[in-house]
Amino acid sequence: MTDGWMSYVVTPDMFRQGLEKIAIAAAEANRVFERGFGTSHLLFTRIDDTYEKALDAATISLSQRYAMDFRKAAERYCALGPPQRVVETILHFHEAGARHIVLDFVGPYEERDRQIERFASEAMPLLAGLRGRR
Repeated sequence: MTDGWMSYVVTPDMFRQGLEKIAIAAAEANRVFERGFGTSHLLFTRIDDTYEKALDAATISLSQRYAMDFRKAAERYCALGPPQRVVETILHFHEAGARHIVLDFVGPYEERDRQIERFASEAMPLLAGLRGRR
């Protein structure tokens, strides 16, 4: 066992279920996490003016990356759309137990800096209430 878990391509409910399985396995193994147990999730993210525009950009990018049609997966696993909607997805993962979120901004590579800037200026302020919360 490890001292933490980082998930990838799961929903918040799947994340919660994964933590429950880990807790059961740890208890069965009499495992005590003396330094705590870290929880994190890698979240594909695309901020845009509409959900549809974000979904289209994410689908193109992720379909190329994984050499398959990623549209349905993008709908299910990504944080997409205007900043408020992206923040809602992040909050769902926090509610499920994720304490560290790694954002993978998807879409054209040349737009990545703008995505980061937009997240910092438009989405981060909406997450200010999470600071210091466990």
